[in-house]
Amino acid sequence: MDLHAELRALLESPRGAQAQQVRSLQAQAAKRAHPEEWNTQFGSESLFQAWTSSPLMQALYAKNSAVIRPILDRNPGWRVIELGGGDGRIWDLLRPDDRGEILLIDPQPEVHAQVASRLPTGVSLQSVVDVAQAPAQWGQADLVLCSLTLHHVAGVDKQQRETVGLTGPGKLEVLRRAKAALQDRQGILVLNEASVHCEIDLPVGDPELTDNLIDSYLRRCARAMLDAIDAQPSHPMAGQWLSIAHRWCLDQIAVAELPLSERDVYELDVVRWMALLDRAGFAVQTQGFSDPYRLFSQYICR
Repeated sequence: MDLHAELRALLESPRGAQAQQVRSLQAQAAKRAHPEEWNTQFGSESLFQAWTSSPLMQALYAKNSAVIRPILDRNPGWRVIELGGGDGRIWDLLRPDDRGEILLIDPQPEVHAQVASRLPTGVSLQSVVDVAQAPAQWGQADLVLCSLTLHHVAGVDKQQRETVGLTGPGKLEVLRRAKAALQDRQGILVLNEASVHCEIDLPVGDPELTDNLIDSYLRRCARAMLDAIDAQPSHPMAGQWLSIAHRWCLDQIAVAELPLSERDVYELDVVRWMALLDRAGFAVQTQGFSDPYRLFSQYICR
């Protein structure tokens, strides 16, 4: 059976049997992996480029662009704070005559180079090579863009982090800094995150945590990759989309067995994100999914 068929069979199997099947496929995946681990490089052979080229992510970019472009048009000399830059693809929405400034906060120097390469000459880049919760000077902004970034911050707040021996700010404190940065300019927060509960309140090995991760990464994300392949089998990224589904999506299920300090995913579902945004002082103007799999949710907040 080929990889595509194996994953399809897993997705069609009874929900209660999927965890064991995941373990079996993970053992096979280790032998047949794409040579690049997830999100370690950029370029034409990168799995990250394949990911950002997928219909799932293209839909997210389109939904963000529809919100961001009017904000820039209304604010000549605009200033944007971006938390986590990816490969900078969202900034393809900029025009040659745009004038503004982007403060980018991301721990990877390569990300800053990727974003810089996409900016027109009239848009300057300020770089903070650090994590989103670092005590950098943000200043004021017309827009804070935080796309698929806050799930890397463990804990809904500093207090919850302390219950498991972690220090420093959690998601709430980062969101409150965003609120403060937007206050004077009456700016807007654009937040994108997957809707899945896998925060630190679900402990290592919890069956609910495992099932939630399977739901997010396999039943929705991997299914989206397989559907993209079926719809465009000759697409130049089709083979890499399969590698993402078989390697990365499967690997992420193992997060359920890792110590909290080694996890890289601490997500919330829509209800929990809405409650957290309210605690941070935001009024959510709109909330909606950017894809038919109801994976990524966009929150537009003031």
